[in-house]
Amino acid sequence: MDLSPAQLRDLLRETLADPQAAARRLIADNPPMEARWLGLAVVVVLSVLIGQASFLAMGAGEAGLAIGVGGSAVLHGGVLLVVVWAAYKVGQVFGGTGSFPDAVLLISWLQFMMVVLQFIQLLTLFILPPLSGLIGLLAVAAFLWVLTNFVAVLHGFESLGRVFAMIIVTFMAIVFAVAFVLALFGVQAPGAGNA
Repeated sequence: MDLSPAQLRDLLRETLADPQAAARRLIADNPPMEARWLGLAVVVVLSVLIGQASFLAMGAGEAGLAIGVGGSAVLHGGVLLVVVWAAYKVGQVFGGTGSFPDAVLLISWLQFMMVVLQFIQLLTLFILPPLSGLIGLLAVAAFLWVLTNFVAVLHGFESLGRVFAMIIVTFMAIVFAVAFVLALFGVQAPGAGNA
C-alpha cells in the first residue's frame, strides 16, 4: 500500500469515523504478504520508540531506555502476533470467514493508528500534561471500537455486541493463560511475595 500523507490522514480519519469502511478499503487494496509483515514490523518499532521516549519524558532515565528497548520490541511483537492470531482463529471458531493475511493487515493498521495516538499523547506530556491521561483513555476506547468493527468486517459478522463480547472473553482467557504459564515458571507479579 502506497499512500500519500493526505491519503494516510484520510484513512486514519475514516478508521475512527467509519472503521468498517476503512477495513473494507484496506482488504480491497490487497497488498502482498511481505508488505503486511513489513507493516507489522514497522509499527512494532515505532510503538517501542515512542514508548521509550515517553519513558524518558516521565523521568525514568537513560538506564531504563537501554535495558528496555530490546525486551519491549520482543514483548510488543509477541503481543501483536497473539492479537492477530486471536482475531483470525477465534473468529473462525465462531463461524467467521476471515483470512490470516487480512488479520495481519487489519491489526497492523490498527496498531499504526494507536502509534499516532501514542505520539499525540507524548506531545501532550510536554504541552499540557493533565490532558495526556485523558488521551490515553480515549485511545483505549478507540482501540476497542476499531478492533470490534475490524473483526466484524474480517469475518463477516453482523452483531457488533457479540463481537465485542467475544473480544473481552478472549482477552480474559489470554490473560489467564499467560498468568498460568508465568506461575508455572515461578514468576510472580511485582509485590506478590511481600505480603
